[in-house]
Amino acid sequence: MPAPLEYTAADLGAIGRGLRMPLIEHYFMQGFQGQEIVALLGLCHNISISLRHLKRLLQQLNLRRRRQESPVEDIAQVILRELEGSGRNIGYRLMWHRLNYIYGLRVTQDTTRRMLNIIDPDGVSRRSAHRLQRRVYMCPGPNHTIHIDGYDKLKPFGIAIHGAVDGFSRRLLWLKAGHSNNNPRLVAKYYIDFIRRSQGVPKIVRADRGTENTIVHRLQVALRWHHEDGRAKENSFLYGRSTANQRIECMWSQLRRMSMNYWINLFKICVTKVYLITATRYKWNVYGFALSHSFKRIWTALLFNGISTVSDSKDKMSVLSGKPDLMYYIPEAFEATDHKMSLDYSNEDLTQFEREYCETLPRYGCHDFFANALTELVGDLDQFEMPENVTEAIGLYVALNEIFEELEV
Repeated sequence: MPAPLEYTAADLGAIGRGLRMPLIEHYFMQGFQGQEIVALLGLCHNISISLRHLKRLLQQLNLRRRRQESPVEDIAQVILRELEGSGRNIGYRLMWHRLNYIYGLRVTQDTTRRMLNIIDPDGVSRRSAHRLQRRVYMCPGPNHTIHIDGYDKLKPFGIAIHGAVDGFSRRLLWLKAGHSNNNPRLVAKYYIDFIRRSQGVPKIVRADRGTENTIVHRLQVALRWHHEDGRAKENSFLYGRSTANQRIECMWSQLRRMSMNYWINLFKICVTKVYLITATRYKWNVYGFALSHSFKRIWTALLFNGISTVSDSKDKMSVLSGKPDLMYYIPEAFEATDHKMSLDYSNEDLTQFEREYCETLPRYGCHDFFANALTELVGDLDQFEMPENVTEAIGLYVALNEIFEELEV
């Protein structure tokens, strides 16, 4: 039962005992061990239980680590389903994670590896290339440095992505898909939302010199103005080349291997078949309404159960490894400390910042004029049945393109 990307761990807040069982199931299905679950419940949700009590609750939920492996037929069926989509680009470890924690199967990594060798030998060969040795990255703890950047590979199809990652834990702090990642007011909104959720300020924000980061720069400096450490005020924002923004570039690389190649190839095929129009003035409005719901739902689940739960390092001496949520919320377990700085502004002040400096993504994924035109065609958009998969979304996209071409919108 994976939680939405923006409401994992402490972001869920102290929500009381009513959701204790769902939280336990959530953390168990994400692969956390017993002591880790007890620690997260206590520190992040104010739910205090013993390890012995947790084991009894897991028995009630019929959740067990060591149980008989699922039937080979079921495992093969799910692998084939994954290989039809973005799963064709992932290795056996991430495939094993999806089988166990997304589909609820019981399968070992060795079984997953052997079945992939049988079912998809060509894909295994393609993924067997050697890795490049990466630069050494050092970060003393969570919220010391957060890295923000945009991802432009889907821009030709009307999809602009923006994300942020914590440098120490590699935990995703936000990931947004919209019509633009160059609008500084949109990026500022993502930043303020993160500040409001965390109720603190990161010590350093790392970004490139694009115009989209100008407002975030000013907000970060303002929120750090009254602090007295050596990284306060102007020193709290670090500019650098996008290609040298190592942490988030690593995340984009994982994203490309995991699922983005699938989406890029899918959209290229659709362009070839004239399903997607890439040169019209309303292209992103059509995308925003027809594709964003399905894209965000499927893609967010893939990311949360892929990038945000895997943090591994081949060089144990230079970079710590572990599960991002644990590294972010319980840094003491990794001999680190949280570097989050105090927030000297109230929620009312943050709301005022939002009014002056921020802009939100359109409610329906498209401009108001386009939403009004759609309302005249289909009625109340809140009652409109959105597509549940990519095939339905592409079908809706094609239909909308035909309608608005005839109307000459």
